[in-house]
Amino acid sequence: MLVFQHRKERGSLLSRLLIMEGIRGYCSKRAWKKRFPISIWLPQYCCSYIPRDVIAGLTVALTVIPQSLAYASIAKLHIQYGLYSAFMGCFVYCLFGTSKDITVGPTAILSLLVATYGYPDKHDPTINDAQLAIILAFLCGIIQFIMGVFHLGSLIGFISAPVISGFTSASALSIAMGQVKHLLGISFSSETFLETAEGIIKNIRHTNGWDVLLGLSSMVVLLILQKVQMDSVVWMSSEEQETPGRLKILRRFLWFIGTARNAIVVGCASLIAWSLDSAGCSGKITTTGALHKVSLAPQFPDFHDYTFLDVITELNVGLLVVPLIAYLETIAIGKAFARQNRYKIEPNQEMIAVGLCNIAGSFFSSYPVTGSFSRTAINSQSGVKTPLGGVITGALVVTAILCLTPAVQYIPKAALAAMIIVAVLKMFNCKIFLTLWRVNKIDLVPLCVTFICSLLLGVQYGTIIGICIDLVILQYPVARPSLKSLNSTIVPDEESPFLPKERSSPLIQVDSSSACIVQVDRSVRYPAADYLVDRLNEIRETDSFRQHVIFDFKHVIEIDYTFIESLSDAIADFSKAQAKLLLVNVKLNIHDMLHRAQIPGLEIYPSIDEAVQSLSAMGDI
Repeated sequence: MLVFQHRKERGSLLSRLLIMEGIRGYCSKRAWKKRFPISIWLPQYCCSYIPRDVIAGLTVALTVIPQSLAYASIAKLHIQYGLYSAFMGCFVYCLFGTSKDITVGPTAILSLLVATYGYPDKHDPTINDAQLAIILAFLCGIIQFIMGVFHLGSLIGFISAPVISGFTSASALSIAMGQVKHLLGISFSSETFLETAEGIIKNIRHTNGWDVLLGLSSMVVLLILQKVQMDSVVWMSSEEQETPGRLKILRRFLWFIGTARNAIVVGCASLIAWSLDSAGCSGKITTTGALHKVSLAPQFPDFHDYTFLDVITELNVGLLVVPLIAYLETIAIGKAFARQNRYKIEPNQEMIAVGLCNIAGSFFSSYPVTGSFSRTAINSQSGVKTPLGGVITGALVVTAILCLTPAVQYIPKAALAAMIIVAVLKMFNCKIFLTLWRVNKIDLVPLCVTFICSLLLGVQYGTIIGICIDLVILQYPVARPSLKSLNSTIVPDEESPFLPKERSSPLIQVDSSSACIVQVDRSVRYPAADYLVDRLNEIRETDSFRQHVIFDFKHVIEIDYTFIESLSDAIADFSKAQAKLLLVNVKLNIHDMLHRAQIPGLEIYPSIDEAVQSLSAMGDI
């Protein structure tokens, strides 16, 4: 008893020391500097970095301006909200982000989720109410910030690669299908992939030939310039000192033209639409139309039109899905480019940074934003040195909002649709289906379920269903641990589809001259409690076995209260049958738990030999 009391006091003292150490660490100067990464890199900033950051910021701005306009249409918002979402994140991430490469702004996947959780506008049901999207950004930012502060970024680990791939591929097809109507010049409202396909079939007779011609031409030009940009990257990476200077300049010029392809195509298409309008042929090409001006003065998100119940009803699981997917995009991009450029990022600080980007952005009419892979790649290839490049990008976006707003009304919807389709089709990963078929077929289940359900029901439900299926597969081995014996007779257990072949048939072996000795291969938690008790009782009740069972805990490092209760019931069942259930090789922490539980009839022995000797001494074997 004194030993247990001493151990308890020592544990309490250790806990207090750990808490005090944690508080000191949290309040230290070094910890606070990590929360404001700009305080780390800004004192080391060199004048030589300025040209690189300016060039990178300019190059990214030429991409994000047309992209943000296009992504706003995916979110079913007026296109100016794409611009409003593209600048504040750049400023805030510069202060709190830990990656020099990441650029924050609207993305295709997040825009699709915003559209999914939107509410139709009262005046135009083909678009959603922007105010609810702004509220979603504000609430997502708060959730992300809280999760980052409490280091809950590890929750992303419960979303497996097959689920992410299924979600991403379904999103790519849904986005592309949603843009086909703009490519054809037809208009209708839809929610899911099937509804969009049905709407296209019903309205295809209203196709606008001018939009089709402009859209297809834009796609061809975009694909050509994309190939030029990719080839120029290869050429520049293979350059040697002997390469002529003119050739180097030409390659960099081609890279710049390919990188700015979206701005070039949208600008040329807008010029064509303006020319037709000036020539008295307005209406030939479907354009975005005049913008609804919104002040750039900061204002708190307007909750007046929505009660708390309205927000919860409309956004429901979006309040969980959108923040997690946004963080998942950012952390995946950040880690990829951190490995490539040999530096480290802080995952929880990234969640805080993205959360603050969304909170601050919501004050400037932004919908939810996150890190963009395509723009981050451009930023890295441009040779950006610090997050200051994002400030240049943000400043140029603000300039575009103030100066180019009148010209935006001439942007053809078909050109934006072409840009989106070319961008998102790269997100569809068909190779993973073959890879999983070769490597681990069971992973095809969450992949296919997520993909199919996302197309049929919407990405919000498909993702949740896929995660649930994945968690069931993850928990199955926990609920059905393998039992093997240390005797000779083999009795197979039910086969499991979720375990490798060599483990799918747990074994119970018995030597008829002694007690049955069984060993569980892992820790035992509540899903497996009843299963193990049933298996132990089956062993005791089988005629070919002796009554006594020695239960080897060699591989068990954790148990819970549910299993303790079930174990108590099993010992009682054995006692009624005048048999014994003995535990051996029990770890110290588990021994303490079982001792405190005060289970009647519990017998624990240090080894199998001592348990067998105890039964022999009592004449039971």
